[in-house]
Amino acid sequence: MFYGKLQGENADRFRAALKTLQEVFGPIYASDNLIGLQRAGGFREDKKFVETLRRNAETQQELSIAWRLHTLLWAAQNVLHLPGDFVECGVWKGFSFAFLTDYLEFSKIDKTLYLYDTYQGIPEAMNSEKRSNRVYEQDIANDPDAILKVVQRRFANVPNTRIVQGMVPDSFAQACPEQISLLHIDMNSAASEIAALEALFDKVVPGGMIVFDDYGWTGYAAQRHAENAFMAARGHTVLEIPTGQGLVIKH
Repeated sequence: MFYGKLQGENADRFRAALKTLQEVFGPIYASDNLIGLQRAGGFREDKKFVETLRRNAETQQELSIAWRLHTLLWAAQNVLHLPGDFVECGVWKGFSFAFLTDYLEFSKIDKTLYLYDTYQGIPEAMNSEKRSNRVYEQDIANDPDAILKVVQRRFANVPNTRIVQGMVPDSFAQACPEQISLLHIDMNSAASEIAALEALFDKVVPGGMIVFDDYGWTGYAAQRHAENAFMAARGHTVLEIPTGQGLVIKH
């Protein structure tokens, strides 16, 4: 799946361009607005990864973010030996960590996963870029808890999960870990993401990882600039990944 103005003639031109790239370079990776020429995408050779992805993905969009999931899984696997829990701020329908907890058999791991979201869209007080909440509004039009119920269903078999509804950072008062080994931030708002960092950064243990979902996407520049400044003030830098993600290893 790709995002952008890919209707009509544009869609035809794009498909033709992909076909040309395949003819010139051989097999290519093309998904999630990422085109990799002569890249192995070795995670696709991991049978467990592929089966877990197919078992948990419920839409084409979810299937399409495999390389992002590979990044998140790599980060998770490399902090399992550290103290501290897993945290996601900005959960949407819970797919990323549904995949992750399934792959890792997280219910058998002595950690807790905290999932923070309003489950109803970006709060007006935190919508610093004035993003549309239309996609949320469509889902909750007939039931304000519709998205929350999807997340509850997805984690019904992961008892060491805390689903916390409310606006970050206020919702941290309901439940919050003392230590964090993995922090995933995907809130589509610079104000929200910085508020989360201000409350949680000091809880991330040395060697712990912070993954920003939208860091390198051009439409989210305000988040990138704010996070760069936040990290620079604390002697850290963010690694931009071609998936659009950003990665920080706490030291």
